[in-house]
Amino acid sequence: MDDVPTPTELRAAGRAATIVAYGTGLAGIGVGTWLLRQDELVLAVLIWVVTFGVGTCLIGVATLVRASAGLTGRIAKLDADVAAIRRELLRGDDLGDDWRHRSPY
Repeated sequence: MDDVPTPTELRAAGRAATIVAYGTGLAGIGVGTWLLRQDELVLAVLIWVVTFGVGTCLIGVATLVRASAGLTGRIAKLDADVAAIRRELLRGDDLGDDWRHRSPY
């Protein structure tokens, strides 16, 4: 696990999962409708239910991946801020007495 994906790569993976989910849904609707026209009601409903379940799982995965991308980005920003503060402390810069009481925003 040396290669950790960047937030941009995670967002792209989330978009890809969303596109695959929509494609799966459209294919399921098409095949289910075709089967319904062939008087295969049970199989058509089964196809619709399965593709709905697969699409729901893919949308859930896409949401989790996008949330992970957001968290990864925030953690990287926090890591950079902590590294900057450590560098300032190691250099001996005076941060002042009241720096802890000020809001960072």
